[in-house]
Amino acid sequence: MKTFSIETLGCRVNHYESQQIAQLLRTRGLIETDAPSADLRVVHTCSVTMHAARESRQSVRRAVRLPLLQQRPDFSASHQPACASALSHSHSTSVESNQPTGSASVGSPKHTAMEPTFSRSRVLVTGCWATSDQTSAQAIPGVSAVLGHHQNMAMELDRLITAWQLEDARPAKDLRLVPLDEPPSAYEAKDILTASGPVPMDDEKDNKWMIQAGAPAGLRTTGIKPSAALQVNQNLVESARFSIGLADLPGTTSLPVLSTHQTGLQRAVLKVQDGCDAHCTYCIIPQLRPRLWSKLIDQAVEEAKALVAAGHCEIVLTGIFLGAYGQATALRRRQGASDTSLAHLVEALCTRVTGLRRLRLSSIEPGDLTADLLAVLSSHHQVMPHFHLPLQSGSDLILRRMNRQYSRDDFLRMVERVRKAFDRPALTTDVVVGFPGEDDAEFEQTVDLVKAAGFIHVHAFPYSPRPGTAAARWTDQFVHGPVVGERLHRLQEISLDQSLLFRRQFLDQEVEIVVERERPGDSTEVQGRHGRCERYFDVWLDESAPLRTGQVARVRITNVTSQRTFARCV
Repeated sequence: MKTFSIETLGCRVNHYESQQIAQLLRTRGLIETDAPSADLRVVHTCSVTMHAARESRQSVRRAVRLPLLQQRPDFSASHQPACASALSHSHSTSVESNQPTGSASVGSPKHTAMEPTFSRSRVLVTGCWATSDQTSAQAIPGVSAVLGHHQNMAMELDRLITAWQLEDARPAKDLRLVPLDEPPSAYEAKDILTASGPVPMDDEKDNKWMIQAGAPAGLRTTGIKPSAALQVNQNLVESARFSIGLADLPGTTSLPVLSTHQTGLQRAVLKVQDGCDAHCTYCIIPQLRPRLWSKLIDQAVEEAKALVAAGHCEIVLTGIFLGAYGQATALRRRQGASDTSLAHLVEALCTRVTGLRRLRLSSIEPGDLTADLLAVLSSHHQVMPHFHLPLQSGSDLILRRMNRQYSRDDFLRMVERVRKAFDRPALTTDVVVGFPGEDDAEFEQTVDLVKAAGFIHVHAFPYSPRPGTAAARWTDQFVHGPVVGERLHRLQEISLDQSLLFRRQFLDQEVEIVVERERPGDSTEVQGRHGRCERYFDVWLDESAPLRTGQVARVRITNVTSQRTFARCV
């Protein structure tokens, strides 16, 4: 095992954890590459909604269906390790014909030193879906192991890598070909392969996934013994089952802090908090991440210094419930005084991290945006005038049904405090549309609040019943799809109008951007460099500029349209 890839679904916390997993794998000598050529494919999943869970499952399916890896014949037979893939015994490829022979065996004249061999990638499923639907994830043929939040992620991941490396060092055993209609054993159902990749088993719920083209007709290739990876994973499940309690398990908090540039990101994500016990009625997260944890200020400062040294000039603080940083609970009525608060953390980062130009908070709620925190935020130039304030609903009745810890008036007062503390702050939000029982009058209250707050972006999404949550049981109050669609469209139109009005304020003014990667586009998309300004909206340069990705640049806004903001270098 030499290479790995990671596919990430979900929030900033998940993206941060993927970076942590990648760093741990690099310490074990693995090199990051693309999924088709990776020996280990990690899928870090999301499960916050049923749609997210479905996407996670599909991503895992795609990972196990990728073609088998071809090992380059860059060494002689005399130096070929004993751990050469067992699949080469039954599915080798002829150099002359480049076609599967399907009959080569060890010692066969056709199996030469220059002949490529094939092996399967291991697929590791991690993240929230791996925690909420562990049994379903384990049941997908081709999945090597599943690690959830209720385990010691770093220790178990290290244990898996060790087990796989030991497995690869053992002499390969012959494989046997059996008809597809022969019932597989319990372990064989986890380990089914063909020459073109793992083959999913027949599954009515997944519309009977088709065997990939190129697979030998009527055959599947399976090992004689269950793999070490499966045995380890079974042990992990048993250890979690007999644990003394979920709150005692370190989960993702055991993963290493980051010290290198975060792959593909210009704004580094710094996770400083994990866990939630607020139990909003639509949310599954408290069941997946029940243990609240906060990173020590000194540790966060050292990590921020490393990220800045690695080339990041902007950091986004994130957590599952960021406002509960330094607290043992997210329930504000149970919180007490703490020597470690979000205000203390921001103060330390802004005063102790040399070279940090920008600092943002991922999201904050009314009860968490205290006078002390606002005073600290507004006193440091590194803090950007952009705040994501999750609303969810503008109706007090719906907010109570959601078990949110604020009222409509609380939210409006928070918006007013932010506007007084910052010059023209950019505000963004989340809104759940069609929550059970939401009628036209309650939706209109949401519309009124969205307009009053002047959000420049509204992430409006339809309510998705998540099994295991209270709201999912209120089936008699579900809102019909066409109504939800109309409400979503209306909020999107309001958001676009408010964004245009907000951005027009800065016409012919200078802003500072951090240059992003160029986006691939089609013939209808304007090409060019772009970057995020202080107030987070995207700014596109309308001329060719010698700017590199990650560079900070001063630009003057020259044109504002309903979709984009254009500027030229100063």
